[in-house]
Amino acid sequence: MILVTGATGHVGLELVRLLAETGAPTRALIHSPDKAAPIQRLGVQTAVGDYERPDTLDAAMDGCHQLFLLSPASPRQPEQEHHIIDAAKRAGVAHVVKQSVPGANLDSPMAFGRWHAQVEQELAQSGLTYTLLRPNSFMQNFLMSAQPVAGQGQLYGMSGAGRVSYIDSRDVAAVAARVLTDPGHQGRQYTLTGPEALTAADVAQRLSAAIGRQVRYVDLGPDAFGQALADAGLPGWLVHALLESNTWLAAGHGAGVTDEVARLTGRTPRTFDQFAGEHQAAFGGQPS
Repeated sequence: MILVTGATGHVGLELVRLLAETGAPTRALIHSPDKAAPIQRLGVQTAVGDYERPDTLDAAMDGCHQLFLLSPASPRQPEQEHHIIDAAKRAGVAHVVKQSVPGANLDSPMAFGRWHAQVEQELAQSGLTYTLLRPNSFMQNFLMSAQPVAGQGQLYGMSGAGRVSYIDSRDVAAVAARVLTDPGHQGRQYTLTGPEALTAADVAQRLSAAIGRQVRYVDLGPDAFGQALADAGLPGWLVHALLESNTWLAAGHGAGVTDEVARLTGRTPRTFDQFAGEHQAAFGGQPS
């Protein structure tokens, strides 16, 4: 049995779907019963659990031999994943697949990198067998910019001319499904990227082509970008973390391209053109 945490997010829900297709016994951890229906329609078990309540994690983990470890980004992420790792140890889980981030390091200039590094360090000391997946920034993150793209023809950001090898979250799920169902991945770490590194201006051009009208990239300074995020209702800790992350990307640290997706899944990762075409309606385009 495989327990999938983060099962209602972009990666987790797609992973559950792929595992269901293969017939792998799977259980999805959800935080509320009202999240169960889409997962149960796939024929997958659900278990209600809370990262802050270890007793609920023990019940969810019962009988599971593998774990996909993913929790929402927050300052509490190291503590929450600590609870999940402890529950996995108590349950005798044989293999943990942890979704992390590139640049995970205790001295990272990014909060996201520091939080994930703490969890990676705990896994290394836990005695559990594990695999690390380190996907680059998700194409799906641009859906949060769909409204200004559709309404104003503007894509706002602060990554400057930094290139980023954006990856579709579905390709991350495909790798996770393969690592969880095929032997030989224990002790490995995989950096996952899309097939090309794009600047934000390149992204705007591809969105323009997908929706049939011009989209212009507008690069904001940290103060203006941070204020825009705060005005959108993001909490202060997340605004600060996103400013750190975008500064890191603007410096070119997200530009590397790997062949791990193709090597592990047997097919090339999705391009940004494919992603933009599939979501053209969200960005204000007319369906073809």
